[in-house]
Amino acid sequence: MSYGSVETQALEAARLAGIRTVDVVHKDNSHIVITLTCPRNPDTAEPAKVLAGAIEASDRFTENVTVSVEVEGQAPVPSFVQEAIDYLKGYPVKLIVVCDGASTHAPGALLDDALCMKVNELLPGGTMWHPVVDMTVWTNR
Repeated sequence: MSYGSVETQALEAARLAGIRTVDVVHKDNSHIVITLTCPRNPDTAEPAKVLAGAIEASDRFTENVTVSVEVEGQAPVPSFVQEAIDYLKGYPVKLIVVCDGASTHAPGALLDDALCMKVNELLPGGTMWHPVVDMTVWTNR
């Protein structure tokens, strides 16, 4: 893991757009959850790129991170979130998207199938922390 000025700049760009790092929680000896709260309309011309940068920067913070993107408001999730995931293609990240009480991972209510599949394609395998049910879950890889 490498964390430096590039990651700091990515998180600052996100903050200026309204995407906030609201929590960094050590859940147990092997899981850390970093929660990004994302407005439905970030204040930037490139919300997908800014969100993707914030997700990657959060993942690089330390090992064993689950990045939770909590989208404000009601489902469905805005399209720029799926576009952000497209920017991350090929970058393995333990990511979960949460909106309106549903998420991209079971157990519990699931978001749109296409979004769930896109997030699943990024997962590196192993376990990650599910913030909605507050427990570890296995990724599908």
